[in-house]
Amino acid sequence: MRSAAQVVSAPPLPSPKVTGVLDQADIDQLWSIISYIGEAWRLAARSTLDRSRFKDLVALKTTQTPSYYTLYRMTTALYTSLSRQYGPKGALAYLYTPNPASPPQNWEVVRAWAIQEFANLYVSQGAFRAYGWWLFPGFAGGPFDDPNHLPYRGI
Repeated sequence: MRSAAQVVSAPPLPSPKVTGVLDQADIDQLWSIISYIGEAWRLAARSTLDRSRFKDLVALKTTQTPSYYTLYRMTTALYTSLSRQYGPKGALAYLYTPNPASPPQNWEVVRAWAIQEFANLYVSQGAFRAYGWWLFPGFAGGPFDDPNHLPYRGI
């Protein structure tokens, strides 16, 4: 049995000082992973997240520190491995499974840092409307285009 601290705390972000630019194949795989949320949860028609904005966000998060470059490479490697085992759709379903039996290496890190964040991002980009929620005017998080003042970097 895991302690409360283990359940609540996420594993550390892998190699946050390593920056880089992902190739198009990696970005395409990450887009498939985040797009699965819309398909599986039937939210695709409500989301305003598009591939271009997602690509810009990924570029920002991999070229600035703390960087997600290593994490995203780890995520695409895990997705590729799971795709060989379960097929692409099965791999996507596996990535979003809360507690799989015998999870593969790096699954906990990928789940904590990429999958959960993708779910939050997808729902925040308009998909929340599927639940009857409203977007109230305001600017709670701040701009995403100023690398010195990114809302998710200040936490």
